[in-house]
This record gives sequence, C-alpha cells and structure tokens, in this order.
Amino acid sequence: MNTTLFLAQIYGPILVAVSLGIFLSRNYYTRIYSELEKDSLAVLVFGIAMMAGGITHLMIHNSWSTLPQIVISIIGWGMLLKGIIFVVYPGLADRSGDYWVNHKLISIAGWATLIIGTYISWISYFA
Repeated sequence: MNTTLFLAQIYGPILVAVSLGIFLSRNYYTRIYSELEKDSLAVLVFGIAMMAGGITHLMIHNSWSTLPQIVISIIGWGMLLKGIIFVVYPGLADRSGDYWVNHKLISIAGWATLIIGTYISWISYFA
C-alpha cells in the first residue's frame, strides 16, 4: 500500500491541477486537442514518454486489492494504453481529440480528472 500512496501523492495534485486548467483555460486545452496532428514529433515524443511512464508505473505497481490500488493501477494502464495509441495509431489519437472537441466533451474530462485527482489526493495526504 505504501507504493499506492506514493504514486497517489504524485498523480493526485497533477490531476487536480490539470482539471483546474481545463476549467480555467478551456480554450488552451481545446486548442491542444484540435491541433494535435500539426506536430507529429510532439505526438511521437509524448507517446514514447507515456509508454515509458506507464511501463515504469506498472513495474512498481499493478495491484488490484483495494479501491485506491485499483484506481492507481488503472492510471498506470491508462498511461501505457494512451502511449501505445499515440505511437502506433497517431491518427486515432487525433480523431479522438477532434471528437472530444467537436462534441464539447472537454468539461467531462475536466470533471472526471477533478474527481479522480481529488480522491487520490485525499487518500494519500489526509486519510
């Protein structure tokens, strides 16, 4: 459980900050999603970094016993999957970004990120 709390202390504040960024700088985050395909090297580098982070995360934490462990493990698998998509299927990453922008779903991502970030911040710092 110590690894779970350690990772939650890292990811929690990051997710809360990103969610606040989505709400306070919506145009910036919308531009990121809508202009993704314009910088191919950035897409590749981001994908490789996400894959490396996801693999590293899963090497030290892939536990499914408690809710906090499940949430942290899902974050690691999500990082790995997102990295793979960006490296192997960059067009899919671009189309999904366009879909989120065109259907005005950015606020859903903001709320989901805020809820998860707040939860894991709470369990790692206050519970």
